[in-house]
Amino acid sequence: MTRKESSLDAPVSSVGDTHALAAARIAFGALLLFQAWETASEQMREGFFGDHFHDPFIPERFVASERVFAAILCAQAVAGVLVLIGHFARPALAYSACAITYAMLCDRLHFHHNRWALASYVAILSFSPCDRSWALGARRHAANTGPLWAVWLARVQVSIVYLASGTSKLLDRDWRSGQVLYDRFVRYGGAALGRGVPERVVAMFQQESTGSFLAKGAIAIELSLAFALQTRRFRIPAIFVGLCFHAMIELTARVELFSFTTFAAYLLFATPDYRARTLRFDPTQSKSITLAYVVRALDWLARFDVAAWKPDAVAKSRSFVVTDRDGEHHTGFRAILALMRALPITFPIWAVLVPFVRGPARD
Repeated sequence: MTRKESSLDAPVSSVGDTHALAAARIAFGALLLFQAWETASEQMREGFFGDHFHDPFIPERFVASERVFAAILCAQAVAGVLVLIGHFARPALAYSACAITYAMLCDRLHFHHNRWALASYVAILSFSPCDRSWALGARRHAANTGPLWAVWLARVQVSIVYLASGTSKLLDRDWRSGQVLYDRFVRYGGAALGRGVPERVVAMFQQESTGSFLAKGAIAIELSLAFALQTRRFRIPAIFVGLCFHAMIELTARVELFSFTTFAAYLLFATPDYRARTLRFDPTQSKSITLAYVVRALDWLARFDVAAWKPDAVAKSRSFVVTDRDGEHHTGFRAILALMRALPITFPIWAVLVPFVRGPARD
């Protein structure tokens, strides 16, 4: 695959590897299953929404009965499984998007921005070849390719979500001034104390000046992410900032699946470069064998060709050598950093460590 093919610079005609796309599909499949379970649990706990007050977007005669709604949720759970295993994944994604949207149309009280974001992402994903890789029973290491224009649309959708969220907060005087966050910190301060948060920390957050500062910071971050994620130069730091931002949201607010939906969407920003990097390890050393096993297990984007090596001029007396996609060799701690940068689960740790390492970080 050429650099041009994998860069998504030509959104309509771009063709590339689908392993990163399939990794996002699996993540969204898990989210769809969880969302179906949460909705079913809510109905069992509070009763069928149609039996008490509800405010539909659509005419009442088109609102599902309890049995029909239960069947829709069961089918959504089955669709989530199909998305996970990669069989009939695209129609399952399309159905899930329709089911989530229909549930929100049946009751305005059922509408949540995170549910609409999830429906939007899976709807776009249904137009992509996301089922060509990581499918249960299929050849695991096949370098499958396909058109990636839907990936570009999904990336744009991520920016639309951030832009809409940041703009709405900016135009809301109470949010912009920090009153919304201040009220949240005051109301949930007791719960934070109960979970062991120091009293001084709780007291610091229960100040209007703190709420004002954090509100303006949140608005600035969301608006910045909307644009930074679309540029190759700022994408890597933007993803790290986004991960930290959503982690803080999860710690301070209840936003259902919004943060995890965004984390899944971040996988779509990975460059589709199948096995463009290599890890060569000494098969006689247990630590090298362990490292190879860990990399294979965590390489969800299929970025590394992992194999035992024979000592040469570069790898002599080394237990492992990492070669990046530009052909540069790394050993020792720099090799570990190169691995951590390319593996999704260790990327945040790499972002924290790399400023303390001398020399420029390679993309």
